[in-house]
Amino acid sequence: MRNTMHQLITRMILILLFTVTIPGACFSEEKAVYQLPQTVVTGTFEEQDFVGPLFTETNTKTKVTGKGLNALGPCSSMSVHKAISLMPSVNQQSVDPSGLADISNYHESFRFRGVEATGGGNPSTPVNVENIPVSGRPGGGVTIYDMENFDTVSIYKGGVLANQGFGLTNIGGKIDMEIKRPFDELGFKLKQVMGSQDFMRTFLRFDTGKFSTETKGFISYSNTSADKWRGEGESDRDNAMLGLTQKIGSKLKIEVFSIYNNSDVNTYRSLDYTEASSLSDNYNFDFTNDKNDYFYYGYNKADFEDYNVFGKIEYCFDDNSKLLVKPFYWNDQGRYMETITMKNGNNRIRKWDIDHDMSGFLSQYSTSIQSVDLTVGFFNLQQERPGPPTSWKLYKVSSGELVFDKWQVLSDSSSHRQNTPFISGEYAKGRFTLQGGVKYLRYTMPSITTYDTIGISDVSYETALAMATSIDEDACADSKDFNKLLPNLGLNYKINEDFSSYISYGRNYGMSVSLYPYFISQKETFYQKGITLQDLWDKQKLETVDNFDIGLRYITDKLYVVPTIYYAHHKNKAATYYDPSLDVSFPSTNAKADAYGFELEAGALVFKNLSLYGSFSYNRFYFTQDIFNSDGSVNDVDGEQVPDAPQFLCKAIASYRIGKFVLSPIIKYTSSRYGDIEHDEKIDGAAIFDFDLTYKAGAVPKMKIKNLDLSLTVNNIFDKEYISIINTSDYKTLGSTYQTGAPFTAYASVSVTF
Repeated sequence: MRNTMHQLITRMILILLFTVTIPGACFSEEKAVYQLPQTVVTGTFEEQDFVGPLFTETNTKTKVTGKGLNALGPCSSMSVHKAISLMPSVNQQSVDPSGLADISNYHESFRFRGVEATGGGNPSTPVNVENIPVSGRPGGGVTIYDMENFDTVSIYKGGVLANQGFGLTNIGGKIDMEIKRPFDELGFKLKQVMGSQDFMRTFLRFDTGKFSTETKGFISYSNTSADKWRGEGESDRDNAMLGLTQKIGSKLKIEVFSIYNNSDVNTYRSLDYTEASSLSDNYNFDFTNDKNDYFYYGYNKADFEDYNVFGKIEYCFDDNSKLLVKPFYWNDQGRYMETITMKNGNNRIRKWDIDHDMSGFLSQYSTSIQSVDLTVGFFNLQQERPGPPTSWKLYKVSSGELVFDKWQVLSDSSSHRQNTPFISGEYAKGRFTLQGGVKYLRYTMPSITTYDTIGISDVSYETALAMATSIDEDACADSKDFNKLLPNLGLNYKINEDFSSYISYGRNYGMSVSLYPYFISQKETFYQKGITLQDLWDKQKLETVDNFDIGLRYITDKLYVVPTIYYAHHKNKAATYYDPSLDVSFPSTNAKADAYGFELEAGALVFKNLSLYGSFSYNRFYFTQDIFNSDGSVNDVDGEQVPDAPQFLCKAIASYRIGKFVLSPIIKYTSSRYGDIEHDEKIDGAAIFDFDLTYKAGAVPKMKIKNLDLSLTVNNIFDKEYISIINTSDYKTLGSTYQTGAPFTAYASVSVTF
């Protein structure tokens, strides 16, 4: 029935595309506009929002506007990583049409230029809100955003400027979002979406308008629910956001924002490579409905409650100088439950309880001294563990019930700490613009105290800590400080009004904390050799990457073309390391890797009602040395592409308007990938086609409606069976798992603004 329905809808869409595209070429030619790839309206490049490049002088960030998000469909409204899926060198995969269950190793499932978004094993978010982190990892911080409350989503690639990209890591780049401020006029927005797998989403936003006191505010709420497309289970999510801005006099402005999110998600079961190799036979393979089975769907879920508060205090001394302070706080509580297989082959249900918070601030002073724009500032952050984990409990399944087995991990809730002063400047003269700056990163890796758990029953984490009477000294580690200068430098040359070139350098950073859970799972082996966690902890190093970009920009009212070539050298990259002095293998940050590639981003206005956007990327990311297996044997992987890093990505979207209808076909192509570093587990490439049809009714004065939009969105039109998420790491040789991609899905939505 599903195949018959999707074939019917596919044919209808193709017929509609054919009938409206041919007459469109005969429309009279008028002044073209730069609107990519959204609704085309009369205007110029400078006047319009668009999907495409947003440039600083010497580095590139790619931006998606609110209108661009609409073209990507309603599921991009809850998923930052879906919102950036068309950008060059972004490999974003999805098993869940809604995006709520797109989790890989407790992090988002995407890569920048072949690099894991957080470098692997880092408890940081790749997403900032106006240059500050307002959530963390692991936990529920992945899906706390309603994208209707944000104006733009931008990606910084390559070397990040000294006054950008703050947080525990920016190793692969950084995503930054700009909040949609309260409107000056009273307003109310309602958006309702229904679709496949009983998908239902309601979004509401109320804007107060501006009061005589210069006060403005908004509040929003959304509820989302959907069944899984395979197996049993569902996802439910409630989200609210509050924003308040206040001007005091002509120089002081205060803004406060807060987000609340509660999500209950049943996850999808992964395939091993043998199962993934017979995809048609296992495409719908999932957890069971049998409570006596360790792979019962109710034993595999993620439930989290998050809230944050963050703000902005801005004081302008004069037209050229201002002080900016941005405090932030985030709390995350909940749990992962999942089926695991122990070293002895026995299955267990692992419950990972999480309760941690993060706080800090960004302060900066900006001024102009003659021809130099100068920013001096300081960033501070404290984030509680996990990660690495503080609480793992194991359960057996008996007569359809979970029976407590033992504590696998019990340790204290120490914190990551970061203090980073920075200075950044820009100087322009004639056709040249020079940008440069430096961060001084001081990062403290948390201490770890691991407790003996003999005699501790199935109690809460806090109670277990109170009951613990002894410490496992060999599984403890002191905090460790890292200090590193992170410079950036770039030069832009403007050839003419439409054409410019640039070259840039910048150093990014990251830190993996995957050693601790690995040590706990293998601790008996380490103890037999007389090796403690401290022995290995002392060998950890801060990963850095030196990025070099060279790019051209050709921008006119009707066309832009942005080619970029890049090279990156990674030092102290996480890999399995065999230490001959200890005669043991363990995850360590001491490997070297290189990356290089080519990116092309382009957009064109073919004629008034048709705009195009496309991106192409070639990405190579590989170790420049052999690495080790856990048994100490050598893997001959020097020069081999890391897992889950396709070399070729190609994406395109067109936006064609006929009357009040806007048609947006989308294609995303991913080349073949490997699930392991030895390239034994190959995953074929795939091309996925989506389509969005929007009717823009505009204002309906009789009903006091300011704007009315109706949309039909279809994802994976041809119901392509493919592998989406690969659960792996850059150095994994065995045990990678695979998720099938979301099938054909359809959504209908209505958006009304009063």
